[in-house]
Amino acid sequence: MAEQSDIAEVIKSIQADVTTIVKGELELAKAELLPQAKAAGIGAGLFGGAAFLGITGLTLLLLGLTFWLSLGFQSWFGLDLLGALAWGFAVMAVVFFLVAGVLALIGKSRMNFTGVEATKASTEAAVTAVKDAVEKGQQDVAAMSITGRRPELEA
Repeated sequence: MAEQSDIAEVIKSIQADVTTIVKGELELAKAELLPQAKAAGIGAGLFGGAAFLGITGLTLLLLGLTFWLSLGFQSWFGLDLLGALAWGFAVMAVVFFLVAGVLALIGKSRMNFTGVEATKASTEAAVTAVKDAVEKGQQDVAAMSITGRRPELEA
């Protein structure tokens, strides 16, 4: 039979190799996803800017410019004050929603993600290497004599 210490050393070696492989894969995934996280942060900032401009535009600019536009509607179309104010507010709201929509589209275009191709390829290579090592180990075990010694050591 094979010596217990040989088997224990092989198992420890396999555990150390698997731990090293897993740590390496995690580091590779982290390095691959970091630039994408930064791009997502920029996109989120642009969405935040779109929301800020949308809200600010609806509260400050619409109020000031709408009253000015409403006076124009009142004199151009002969509307009463309430009707002129309604049209002025509607026109300014559409203008600022368009600006907010453009900023949101720019933010969306900045948020493009790719897969973790390098991590996938590296993981597949590691899995293939482990499978090959297991097959080789099975072949070595099958080639052992009944005494548990390797054929090259029996001579």
